[in-house]
Amino acid sequence: MGLHKKLKGMILIILLSGWSVLTNAQDKKEIRKSQITFIYPLGTNGVNSTDYTNNVSFNILMGLNGGVNGFEFGGLVNYNKGNVRGFQFGGLANINTGSTQGIQISGIANIAGQNSKGFQMGLSNVVRAEHKGLQLGLFNYTKRLNGLQLGLINVSDTISSGTPIGLINIVKNGYYALEVSGGETLFANTSFKFGAREFYTIIKTGYSRFKGENVYSAGLGFGSLFSFAKRHGISLELSGNNIIYNGKWDGLNILGKLDFNFQYSLNDTFKIVAGPSLNTYITDQEVEGAFGTLNVPYTIFEDVNDDRLISAWIGFNLGVALEL
Repeated sequence: MGLHKKLKGMILIILLSGWSVLTNAQDKKEIRKSQITFIYPLGTNGVNSTDYTNNVSFNILMGLNGGVNGFEFGGLVNYNKGNVRGFQFGGLANINTGSTQGIQISGIANIAGQNSKGFQMGLSNVVRAEHKGLQLGLFNYTKRLNGLQLGLINVSDTISSGTPIGLINIVKNGYYALEVSGGETLFANTSFKFGAREFYTIIKTGYSRFKGENVYSAGLGFGSLFSFAKRHGISLELSGNNIIYNGKWDGLNILGKLDFNFQYSLNDTFKIVAGPSLNTYITDQEVEGAFGTLNVPYTIFEDVNDDRLISAWIGFNLGVALEL
């Protein structure tokens, strides 16, 4: 009885192995040196074009193929139901359902359905699995980043190794923090930080008083956080802040800040933040015959003419941060 069970098990393993080999064989596509398509299926590979991987693929308008191992050009769209390795140029888009390795350049979109390794450049770049390399576009997305994203908006689920650099960086499992602080000119500040520790975006607001009137600020910045011990870290942040005095938004009234802050973690969430800041203030706003709507304590540089004031000083920040 035991021998009978062993024989049945061996037969099942053999059948499953044979099915796996057969399935893999069916997945393999015939390699052809070249193909040319006007618009699918009007091409040299006809309606069976997805059965072939081409070394050179030329699509006058739009081609639908099984893969590329070399070079592909598309006047409008390159679409591959399979893996691509090499160089792709699409007037509008490159769309691959399989893995992609090499260079993708398009006018609008590059899309990789599985893992991607190499360089993507287009208005939007999308990798539905892991991307190793560089994404350069207005919008970049990858499920897992192992490289660099450069764009206006960068989105990823996780970062295994790499950095998103852009105006808006969203990492699902990334760095998020809320900071409340005070300084010598803006007494109360709130900063929301999001992205990756290596590079994050900052949205800022602030409040102060000047000559009996309210002063508000709204700013945008970028920063990096470096940890050098279990409870200790250093952040370097650069921001530009529009100063709003007595409800007036018009005119030139900008405070630039370079903040160098030491962070001490009381626990995984709560931190104390303190450090110096280099401030540069430029304004053409006048109050009672003098330029400026901030209480500047002193200056290490000042330049005044008939139209505006530029001044600089070293200040400080002191506050608390909540890592979300």
